[in-house]
Amino acid sequence: MDKNFHLFVRRYPGVGVAAHVLTHPHLASFAADLNTARLDLAEVLGRLLRRGELWDEVTHWEDLRQRRMALTVRALQHGRLLPVPLRLTVVTHGGRSGTKAARKGDAAKGPLRVWVPRVNVEGMLQDLADLEPYVEELVRYELHLAPLERLHGLAYVGEESVETLSVPARVKQTPRARAAGEDAKQPKRPPPPEGLAEASRCLNEEARAGLLERAWERDAEVGRLAEAVTASTRASVLLVGPPSVGKTALVHELVQRAEAASQGHPLHGLEVYSTSGGRIMAGMRYLGQWQERVQRMVEALRVRRAVLHLDSLSELLSLGGGDTGLDVARHLLPALEGGEVALVLEATPEDVARAERTHGAFLQALRHMSVAPLAPVAARAALQQASQRVARARKVRFTPEALDRAAELTERFGEGPPPGGAVALLRAASTQPSAAGEVDAAGVTQAFCTRTGYPRELVDTSIRLDPEALLRRFRERIVGQEEATLLLRNLIVTLKTGLADPSRPLGAFLLLGPTGVGKTESALALAEYLFGDTARLARFDMAEYAAPGSAARLVGEVGGQQGGLARRVREQPFGVVLLDEVEKADAGVHDLLLQVLGEGRLTDGTGRTVSFRNTVVLLTSNLGADSAGRSLGFGGGTVRDMEQHYLGAATAFFRPELLNRLDQVVPYRSLTPEVIRALARRTLEAALTREGLTRRGVKVSFGEDVVEHLARTGFDARYGARPLKRAVEQHVVTPLAQWLAAHASAPPARVLLRVGADGRVELA
Repeated sequence: MDKNFHLFVRRYPGVGVAAHVLTHPHLASFAADLNTARLDLAEVLGRLLRRGELWDEVTHWEDLRQRRMALTVRALQHGRLLPVPLRLTVVTHGGRSGTKAARKGDAAKGPLRVWVPRVNVEGMLQDLADLEPYVEELVRYELHLAPLERLHGLAYVGEESVETLSVPARVKQTPRARAAGEDAKQPKRPPPPEGLAEASRCLNEEARAGLLERAWERDAEVGRLAEAVTASTRASVLLVGPPSVGKTALVHELVQRAEAASQGHPLHGLEVYSTSGGRIMAGMRYLGQWQERVQRMVEALRVRRAVLHLDSLSELLSLGGGDTGLDVARHLLPALEGGEVALVLEATPEDVARAERTHGAFLQALRHMSVAPLAPVAARAALQQASQRVARARKVRFTPEALDRAAELTERFGEGPPPGGAVALLRAASTQPSAAGEVDAAGVTQAFCTRTGYPRELVDTSIRLDPEALLRRFRERIVGQEEATLLLRNLIVTLKTGLADPSRPLGAFLLLGPTGVGKTESALALAEYLFGDTARLARFDMAEYAAPGSAARLVGEVGGQQGGLARRVREQPFGVVLLDEVEKADAGVHDLLLQVLGEGRLTDGTGRTVSFRNTVVLLTSNLGADSAGRSLGFGGGTVRDMEQHYLGAATAFFRPELLNRLDQVVPYRSLTPEVIRALARRTLEAALTREGLTRRGVKVSFGEDVVEHLARTGFDARYGARPLKRAVEQHVVTPLAQWLAAHASAPPARVLLRVGADGRVELA
């Protein structure tokens, strides 16, 4: 017997496919392809159906329709309202009065159910003619004064569709008989009350659906947590540990043990709901609304003796307040102190240190429980158990070498405490098993390279990396800067051998020298080699952060939206960050860099920790460049002299604690005439390989006179080599384009560039 479901599918080119059940958005999957996502959802839905759930719910309609609608909403950024255009998929069902009426063009009357899946809103409408204004009101109400980042996340322009998924399930009894049998064995829980259903999700339901993870090798911690929340005088617990250590997994394990507990066990019948500060505040526009919602939640928790889980202490403490000063945490405090409700919150040690200054009483009402990373032996055992569960779910087999490689790669490249990162890597590798359904070490390595962008030769220990070939590659890209090319080569060799410090950024360097000598080009070359794409370079002009308080724009305002730097690294932790002209930044930005360079992490305005441990941080500066010519002479002097000069300039300007956190200060020389000619030749050759010439089959040649001319006219000592590109465009590309346009019907196969008697580049 089959049951049909509607799936809402979003395709992300080059990344994967997201799909969720239209009527149950929490049942979702993200996979490399649609078939894998469908299989994941079919497995979960099949388990629910075999337990007799969902049979009585309507999950599919034959007349379901979809359309695209364009509307504009306003986002809030730095106190300003910005219009953001959105193009959303709207799904409707019902609302037709009959085929004849539809053919005559009459407006369709009757109940019309409306979904806007991307925004996760739905509603009922009586008149189809009102659909567009109704959807606009739904969306604008949901996104009222939302941060710009949230709207950018919704501004998806890819392909969306609604598909049907048929799920077979063998049911030995009718749903009514099965439900009656379950009622006889165990009292059926009443549905969540409105106070909890509107702003939280029931983890017990997700555990029964098989959607929660397990906490392996954490019996002692789970036991202490269970004792705290089930004792006669229940305590609220604060789980304190580094990011990704497994705090949420402890809560999930507690719920799964409660579901498996027999009658008489302390955990039997325990209900756990999960929410967040943002979800509590969602849709709360007017004075007193969120306070009423919190009060309804407290009443429901008190009546049901349920536990409420919140995944971020910092987020909770930052919400609410306003003019009254009574934020969400302080609103919950009386119920906590009286033992009326039991909360389980998560926090990092840094979160606790900040909260002690502002919410000391709230912290004192919580029982602090430390969650430390697993010891190596326990972490390996946890990885083994977790891999078996992944293997059963994905119907694959992991070789012992695959487990070793997953543990090695996540340890070398610092993807959080074990075994979380290794399990995620195994899950990614399981999407592309061998023909025999096996995942080996090579498959894990390939999955890691696909996810991070690292070249295979860097992470695969069986592939030899040639340092000299690597050095030649960088010398071709960065001309005349021997110290810089050696730096890049040495950095990559250190990463290859696994000798980099996993608790800090991959590298932290200060690049000093005149403008236009190759500092930015070095960052681009490094991003292209390490991650395969220059788009992995995140560049920030520090001159824009010179005003006092500008550091908040990088990390975000407390309780507000994320800052630019924190958001960029959180979205793509594997990359290169370039802070250009760092000496122009406000002192607060320099203070911010101390945490990034020293500990490889940053806490943003929302209280979340961003890891920089897979990021190369490059700072550039022109300090010392003006006086370099006087102190070193033409040609830049010896390497030792140049290093001493620029290090002295940096020492005179930057604080010692910032310089001490850098791996190296790298000097860049002024460009010599030979280097300028080499750059002119390379820039010209790159311009002559453009699509307009190759498509026409036109081959352009040039002599040394053209190179000398471009080197002379395109170099400015004040701006370095940057004007070279402009000179090539002006003296070569523009005349060449005009010449090709004049010979559009029959362009010659060969064109010669030369410098004429008047000193201009001519075509022959």
